[in-house]
Amino acid sequence: MRTEITLKISGDLNELKGVRDAVRAFLDSTKHIDIGEDVNAGLDAIAQSRIILAIDEAVANIVEHGFAEPGALATAKIELTMRKQPRLVEFEIRDNGMPFNPLEKKPDTELYYEEGLENGLGLMALQTLDCSYRRSDEAQNILVLRREWGNR
Repeated sequence: MRTEITLKISGDLNELKGVRDAVRAFLDSTKHIDIGEDVNAGLDAIAQSRIILAIDEAVANIVEHGFAEPGALATAKIELTMRKQPRLVEFEIRDNGMPFNPLEKKPDTELYYEEGLENGLGLMALQTLDCSYRRSDEAQNILVLRREWGNR
């Protein structure tokens, strides 16, 4: 069984709470993907938190840094597609911002720990997941985050 939900997100950072809530609800449902599966299967709270943080930071970075001028945010098209299938959840983030591969940028973890800054926090969260990036022919950034779940 496969489930897919797509959210359309504007260039407004105030939408991030709704995005986090939607991702949390989606991840909570991994415990009940099919009646015949193990009721203890699914993602634990730590794995869920890492995914939520990674998606939150990726979307926030698109809004804050993905468009050359603040006025361009009015034309921002950001989509988050959440897919669930047995033993795997996948999140695809598409945007029409400037080309940017977050997997090529290394987080400044030394500065983060020394100064207590958020610099690179989202990039660190991405490193805990199976991620891929590509730029589409339609001038979209496509970031895909995957995480296996359940008993293997």
